[in-house]
Amino acid sequence: MAALTRATKANYTIHDHIQAETTDREDHTGIMFPVKCKDILPLDHLVINSVAIRGALGPLTVWVTKSEDLNGEIQLSKKHWIKIYQKEHQPSFVGYETLDLSAKPIILKPGQVKGIYIHSTRRGDEAIVYDNKAKQKTVDDSFITILPGRAHVSEKVFGSIPIWGWGSAWRDNREFVGQLKYGAVYKLWNPQENMSFGGSFRTAARILFMCQRRSESPFSKLPDDCLFFILNMMRWDWLNDTSVEMKREQKQRRRLRRQQMIQEADAIMDEQNNHADANEEVAAADDEVQVDDEVDAEAEEDEEDLDFMDEDSSDDSEDADTSDNDDDDDDDDDDDEEESSEEEEEEEEYAWGDHVGSRSAFHYNADDTSSDSENSESDVERDERYRRVAIMRARRNILSFLRSH
Repeated sequence: MAALTRATKANYTIHDHIQAETTDREDHTGIMFPVKCKDILPLDHLVINSVAIRGALGPLTVWVTKSEDLNGEIQLSKKHWIKIYQKEHQPSFVGYETLDLSAKPIILKPGQVKGIYIHSTRRGDEAIVYDNKAKQKTVDDSFITILPGRAHVSEKVFGSIPIWGWGSAWRDNREFVGQLKYGAVYKLWNPQENMSFGGSFRTAARILFMCQRRSESPFSKLPDDCLFFILNMMRWDWLNDTSVEMKREQKQRRRLRRQQMIQEADAIMDEQNNHADANEEVAAADDEVQVDDEVDAEAEEDEEDLDFMDEDSSDDSEDADTSDNDDDDDDDDDDDEEESSEEEEEEEEYAWGDHVGSRSAFHYNADDTSSDSENSESDVERDERYRRVAIMRARRNILSFLRSH
């Protein structure tokens, strides 16, 4: 029963903040960028309490994506976002102006990505300061990653017509300039969450239970539930675990997992090769037996077909002429229908001043790419494995097709 009352997450929030500042200033009306919560530390979730920006500001709104799983793509349509903040602010070109989101904070689970969109309806192009993209990750710490996004140069929220009346309202390769203040809610130790904690913590837990199993140890008088509660009330960093060490350990586990998957894939392909070779030998033996019978049957059929060759060829030529004319008429009708439907779709989607790419989704890459050499090596191995699997599938399909005919 004691295990049922043991907490799974902390009832307090540890507050921290990050700050992204640049020297280059590009003043426009909005900025959209993805934010990812990392899964290195034993986090239950992050709470983004406020956003700080600078510029001429004016009537500001803050939006966040509705979807829990963006899958590398952020839609730029209003129906995919929810408004969490709206207020008018005075200009602040030097210091940051804080937008308090405590009424509707942004919650991020480990590994989750959400898009944040800050917009001003103030006329002109000096509302919000942002910067040109300088690197793959704007900010990258132990908790979150801020990725480059798109700047918005329309006075209308999610508008497709820019303030100049032509071109695209969204500009790629732009970075957020400002501050994000967030709080971290950590997981508490439980047996099922043991692997989420660092190596030093897991070692201490193992030694504690080893001592309990020895009769000469004072811990032997304590039941398992007492030890569970002791570990449950300990913070993840009390035993000097660091995010760098935990990240290195996770990377090593991923490497071992990839190697195991490669070995399993190689074993499966070897088994398929042996099976395919055996089937080829059986099929070759059957083909040799049937060759003579097929040759005799084909010779008899050729002799019978020679008598009717002339009559069939004349009839076929007449039928071909009529069928070609009918096919040409049908093709012309289909082309006309397709062109008219395409024109109708273009008229519905396109508006004056609307850029073709202004409504396209924003694609991002939130994968951790700290080690380029390791990632490139893993990509090569994965491509080679996929190539071999594809060759085996194509070979098997060809053999089955030949045998069936």
